[in-house]
Amino acid sequence: MPTQTFFNLTKEKQERILNAGIKEFGKRNVKEANLSNIISDADISRGSWYQYFENKDDMYVYIFDTLRAERADYVKPAYSLYKKAPFIDFFKDFYLRDSEYLLLHPAHIELGKQLYSHAHGVSHRLIQRIQTQYRETFLVGIEFDKERGHISQNIDSSTLADLCVHFVTDVFIFQSISNQISLNNLRGYIEKMLYIIQNGINP
Repeated sequence: MPTQTFFNLTKEKQERILNAGIKEFGKRNVKEANLSNIISDADISRGSWYQYFENKDDMYVYIFDTLRAERADYVKPAYSLYKKAPFIDFFKDFYLRDSEYLLLHPAHIELGKQLYSHAHGVSHRLIQRIQTQYRETFLVGIEFDKERGHISQNIDSSTLADLCVHFVTDVFIFQSISNQISLNNLRGYIEKMLYIIQNGINP
């Protein structure tokens, strides 16, 4: 977490510093990120930066937590379906809202690409925390649907939850291999994949 000195700054200066970090961490993983670039883009001194953050890892985690809070707020309307509509309907809405947010914030996608391409140290811990949060949410919804008879008891809940986690993080992979990614492309993808999940592959 940043120091209280950072939180005492004006919102404009806080945002300028965080945006400098977002720019650098979107180009290089946390290990290779150049602190001098962050300091220069933020237009602050090196001494000032160390009054705000303990190290690069500290800044990196705070940036991710800040952006994930914004992302979670954008996706929040999907929870009107959680444990009310079938889990698959909730997950589809969750996935599309989450994807829409990322497509509207390309800098967040660049951060995610760097995160998942360098799964070591603090990056690995962040991935584990993010995936655990997703997995626990999905697992509860899946188990609830199994109790209501909407999902077969033969389905392994943990495996289905893990599959849903992979869907949510795949958007970073798609963005890495295609410049044509769009919400329509992702909508088509998730509809086809959920059709397979619901109907299987047997004739």
